[in-house]
Amino acid sequence: MNINEARETTSLSSILRSASCHSQPRGSRRNPSPPPGPFERIVHCDGSFVSESQLAACGTTIADAHGQVIDGKAERFYCSYPIQAEAFAILGAVVLVAQESYPTCIKSDCQRLIVALTQDPCDWPWQCRATLARIVSLLQGAPWIKLSFVPRRFNSLADWVARNARLDLLPQDWIVIANLISPLL
Repeated sequence: MNINEARETTSLSSILRSASCHSQPRGSRRNPSPPPGPFERIVHCDGSFVSESQLAACGTTIADAHGQVIDGKAERFYCSYPIQAEAFAILGAVVLVAQESYPTCIKSDCQRLIVALTQDPCDWPWQCRATLARIVSLLQGAPWIKLSFVPRRFNSLADWVARNARLDLLPQDWIVIANLISPLL
């Protein structure tokens, strides 16, 4: 592991301690989005990409309305552009929750893609048009899923999962560890 990879690797406990707090009022400095509904799941997703090797990974975490991590997923793959890694992260999150009719908000720190998904397909970034088309197709059959932009600082757990998955440093029981340390609140 080189010095840059060591800097990228942060402890899960520090990420959980600094994660956003849903009990803060809307518009506060800690949490700009409203708290989830009592039965809503919050899904954070993020992509990680290194241009030199084209190695990428995506991380997804699912939390209940109280901020407790209840599930998650991490994948490593190769792609050509960072936006493809972010698109695969959103697709992975949608696939993970689309089969259940449970109110879910998927949050990504890639504002470009969240905005693109509301635009005409001709305006989509060419690097990930096929992936975005698949996301839209899945969302059409799952109206209980909504997408939302979240600032990067509030997406730190998904970022941690994606970076550590890319570096092959993710413990196999990272979901259990996350739950033992602290809820996201």
